[in-house]
Parts: sequence; structure tokens; C-alpha cells
Amino acid sequence: MPRSPLRAAASSGAGADIVALHGFTQRGGSFDELSWFLEIPLEAPDLPGHGDVPPRPWDAAVDGVVDLAASRPEPPILLGYSMGGRLALAAALRRPAAISSLVLISAGPGIADAAERAARRRADEELAAHIEDVGVPAFVDEWLARPMFAGLASRGERWRREDRRRRVENRAGGLAGALRALGQGMQPDLWPELGELDRPVLLVVGERDARYRTIAAAMEERLPDVSSAVVRDAGHAVVGERPETVAEAVLAFVG
Repeated sequence: MPRSPLRAAASSGAGADIVALHGFTQRGGSFDELSWFLEIPLEAPDLPGHGDVPPRPWDAAVDGVVDLAASRPEPPILLGYSMGGRLALAAALRRPAAISSLVLISAGPGIADAAERAARRRADEELAAHIEDVGVPAFVDEWLARPMFAGLASRGERWRREDRRRRVENRAGGLAGALRALGQGMQPDLWPELGELDRPVLLVVGERDARYRTIAAAMEERLPDVSSAVVRDAGHAVVGERPETVAEAVLAFVG
């Protein structure tokens, strides 16, 4: 088995029962708080384009997740948030036997319409160029000011300062490359494959995240073995907003 190119975060441990994949602009350490509430060993790598990990094409990034899961002593629970959730779903579909179950948080199977995917690729390219132009600190401030992250304002100033510090440790070329390679415009349409996934799936969404609540409802109709959890008073950034509630949902799911 080739060694996975993904680098584990400092908080990860040997024999992890959960492999967790973060969202765009985050780092593996963004799961530290969730790991504390779970009280389950958790391995959280920096994804391609983040930290010191170079960007990788979509298929190579998915293969990296598969290899990481397959390297565990036992098939782990694969958990992914947002961008990490899209990669987690693709990895689970590519090699279901490598995982025991799947937790998708604020994530979906991609854009079904080819024209909409092409438009998203163009938009992602413009945003990638903008990252390279303005630099990471300015972009992160713009990114976190988006309405989808408004719920993070409920966290204290110290928490938000630490969250920003972790994000600005990324590099402009890395984030731009991640957007170009792993953005929704580059993700294949995975909707037709959902019915083939023979692993239990938990879908977690924030109550205020209308878009992904709709996506989760549509996924429930196609996945053979699926549970769902709607986190009250939370938006898209549900792991950051309500980590304890997310942990409770995951623990209930895995028993």
C-alpha cells in the first residue's frame, strides 16, 4: 500500500477510529474541539493545498483519502466537512471497503448540471486568481465575512482569533490550487452513484443552512442506509458553531 500523501495534524493519534477531512481554508487542527467532545481518537490531515501539502488533482486527492483510510488497522469512520465532505463521499464511493461508515457535514454530491459545473469552474478560477492577488490574510477575512459563516460570530473573540490564525497559515498558491483542483466545478457529479454506497451514512446540516438541508433531503432519497441530524441554531459552519452537538450526533450514529 503506497503511503498517503496527506499529512496528519498534530492532534491525530495512532489507531484512530475516525479520519476527519476539513473544509476549504481550514487545517486538520480545526477538528481539535470536535475530537475533544467525541473522546474518540481522530486523525485529521491537512488536505491538498492546505498547510504544507501541495495541491493535487481531484482524482489524486481522492486516492490519497482512500489510501489513508485503508492504512488504518481497521476500517475507520470517514468524516468530512464541506470540501472535506465532498472528498470523503468520493473516497467512500471509490472504495467502500476501506471505511466502516461515513459522516458528511454540510456537504453534497456535487453539481449535476454540466453547464452549471462549467460556470462554477469559471467562478472558482476567478476566486483563485483573487487569492493570489490579495494574499491569504485579506482573503481569509473576506471568506469569513460571507453570510454562510455568519454563525461563527456566536463564538468568543478568542476562538475566532485562533480560527483565523490557523487559516492564515495557509499559502496563497496552495489555496488557489485547491480551489482549482477540488472546487465544486471540478468535482464529478456523484449523484448517480449514491444508490451504490453500501455503508451507513450520517448527514449533518445546520438548521439555518437552507441550501444544504435541501441537498441532504435529496440525498436521503437515494442513499440505501442513511441517517440525518439537523443542528439547531447553526448554519453552514456547523462544526465550528456547535461542536458539542455535532459530536453528540456522531456518537449516536456510531453507537
